Amino acid sequence: MASAKQNRINRMIDVLENSSSWVSSSMLAGLLGASERSIRNYVAEVNETGTRHIESSKEGYRLATAAPAAASASASPCEGVNTLPANADSRRDFTISRLVNACDGLSVFDIADELFISESTFQSSVMPQVRALVRQFDLNVETHDYRMKLTGREADKRKLLGHIATHNSYGYFTSTKTLENMFPDFDVQATLSSLVAICQRSDLFINGYALSNLLVHLLVIIIRLTSNNELSEVDGPIDADGLVTQLGQREQIVRCAQRIAAYFEKEFGCAIPRDDFQQILLLLALSVERCDFDELSREKLSSIIDREFVDMVLGILDECGKRYDLPRFIDEPMRLQLVLHMFNAYQRAVYRVSYPNPLAAQIKSEYAPVYDMAVYIAHRFSTAMDIEVGENEIAFIAFHIGAYFEKFSAPDGAVTCTVIIEEYHDFARRLVDDLKTEFGDDISVVAVMSCDSYLANPPESDAVITTIDVPVCGGTTKVLIGPILTKQNVRKIRDRLCAIQERRRRLYAQGLLGRLLQPGLFIRNIDVVGATSCIDQMGKLLAVQGLATPEFIADVHLRESVSSTAFTDSLAIPHAISVYPKRSFIAVAHNDTPIPWGRHDVRFVLLIGIAQEDMGLFRDVLDLIIEVFSSVETTMRLMQTDTFEEFLAAFTHDIG
Repeated sequence: MASAKQNRINRMIDVLENSSSWVSSSMLAGLLGASERSIRNYVAEVNETGTRHIESSKEGYRLATAAPAAASASASPCEGVNTLPANADSRRDFTISRLVNACDGLSVFDIADELFISESTFQSSVMPQVRALVRQFDLNVETHDYRMKLTGREADKRKLLGHIATHNSYGYFTSTKTLENMFPDFDVQATLSSLVAICQRSDLFINGYALSNLLVHLLVIIIRLTSNNELSEVDGPIDADGLVTQLGQREQIVRCAQRIAAYFEKEFGCAIPRDDFQQILLLLALSVERCDFDELSREKLSSIIDREFVDMVLGILDECGKRYDLPRFIDEPMRLQLVLHMFNAYQRAVYRVSYPNPLAAQIKSEYAPVYDMAVYIAHRFSTAMDIEVGENEIAFIAFHIGAYFEKFSAPDGAVTCTVIIEEYHDFARRLVDDLKTEFGDDISVVAVMSCDSYLANPPESDAVITTIDVPVCGGTTKVLIGPILTKQNVRKIRDRLCAIQERRRRLYAQGLLGRLLQPGLFIRNIDVVGATSCIDQMGKLLAVQGLATPEFIADVHLRESVSSTAFTDSLAIPHAISVYPKRSFIAVAHNDTPIPWGRHDVRFVLLIGIAQEDMGLFRDVLDLIIEVFSSVETTMRLMQTDTFEEFLAAFTHDIG
């Protein structure tokens, strides 16, 4: 997990990368929630590393189009280089790796010397981050006479190491490099290659994410065992046998675990203890696919999963469809895939096996409406099964749903077209047939006419596709092509169709947002300290205007507790998870002082309420808002607004 400072530096680079002009220091300070002096320091720090170069002028800052020569010659982040820890995160992780390996404790002065910083700097800047992270895993750093020792269960120490390996900037792509840096005396790459070969020979199907997660955890187990850190009785007995016996692939799983144990004994000269072997069995059992998705049926699922569980998940999916006003919420094959996925998620939760999703943040920001459906499903599921479902699992659910919508979502309304072509043998009929073959449901041909007929009585249509340069009516789009539909003509038509669809969407968006955004629900500089108080304050405003009840606001808090609604760095979009308001609205809070919101500090809070009869609009509303705030240019314009009228003008600038 990156430090607050590193997050701001990353955000600064992202802003500059996506800006087409110079960005002033005051604007950057506002966007990042930092002082202008801090911005100057961040720029200097980025330029010192040589990885990127930020240019400065009296107009502000911008990212240079090419990095300095020194930077281009250096290794990329994914290649990894053993360098001295230079930023807060790497110093924290370096310290943790040394603490994990130090059975007799570690001298504060020694570790400060290794980091080339003073003891006071180490105590004031590094150790608070170390303590904060290890506490998340029920571990503690005890200090006596300037010696530190990491205390807690071995199982929790392994979870901590797995977290550090998989939660760096590049996720699984650099997890082995992270482990190499943490354990320089251990041959990570050689061990990894052997484990991959064993898993590939196991006759088990393990998907890419599961395999990456499995390999990292196996590496951590072997690394810890080679330094005589085995699971102890205080960690509690692990009954992996009980889980494995339920599986159709139990023989392959046991055989794979035995091969890993044999490899360990041959390579390192000692046997894997029973509890550690049980842990390996458990990891394997929770990583394999229970059956091929192509073979799924209700009968097949019922043979490996309790029928009551199957019906419960299918019921939640039906409720989700009703909640989001989706008459046909995913088809039968996808419903069955989700049932199987939820069963695997339940097993992981019960056995407390982590399953990091390196794309979770990207899925949340780029597919917000789909992610929100996944939050609803996860909440209903966790309540029914009395388990915790974290954001990694929510993102996997969203991944399943999003893949379906991407593949099967219906196209926008067809574009109506008039085709103008002079009769010449069967050219007219052939051209229309070719158009229908090429564009399918994207177009609807309303008339095929000669030039004279069109000029005498032009029909209403979105576009005129013509082989003759004829004047067209009003705002109708004209596409001039030849009588034979070439690839160039197809590209031209497709571009114009996209432009028409985009124009429709923008007009629709303007009308929709104009209806939901109201002057009386715009607050400038709300006095709050965080998400909870902000939602409460905005709830009071809504209650005064008769738009929301205490039950609705309580449900907004519930939704926030399941997963943060800060979808971008500058914006939070709180909303209810089950309760409907009396009528639809968007309340806006625009702050100069950033509001702490989960992992973000936001300047804008758009509290959405969608009445039950309008729930079909929810996905459009969420999509439009995220799209607006994903633009650096628009966000900067919004930062400079003070009144509702200015905010609305800036908000609809890019969609109007």
